[in-house]
Amino acid sequence: MQDYVQQLVEYWIGYKIRLLDAVGLTNDAMHIHGSLLILFGSAIILRRRPDSVWCWLIVLVAELFNEYADLQGQGPDEATIDAAMHDLYNTMFWPTIILILGRFMFPRAKKSDAKTDRSGDFADQPFKQSAAV
Repeated sequence: MQDYVQQLVEYWIGYKIRLLDAVGLTNDAMHIHGSLLILFGSAIILRRRPDSVWCWLIVLVAELFNEYADLQGQGPDEATIDAAMHDLYNTMFWPTIILILGRFMFPRAKKSDAKTDRSGDFADQPFKQSAAV
């Protein structure tokens, strides 16, 4: 199992270096863009809102794996705790803001409010049953 994780770490570091070279952004910018891409991608895949705790946790797990790979000494200039904490802050800042503000600014509809019986002809009026004959 440990050999498999080490191979995955080596593959990820190589891919990350090639991606940084191809895109031309800094490491910090890639952390920010990557976190938002993972956050919104997981929201689409899980069919949840981006302010879901599950989407936030997926970003956190991906970042922790990335920092584990960096701390293994494979990443250039990334094998320190200070660099790991810096990357963790950069990666989790906007997903955390979206998680917190999304819950206050856009509260979920209550289940009783979401399900109302409405007539198709008069959508603004509640549905009324006709009297039994």
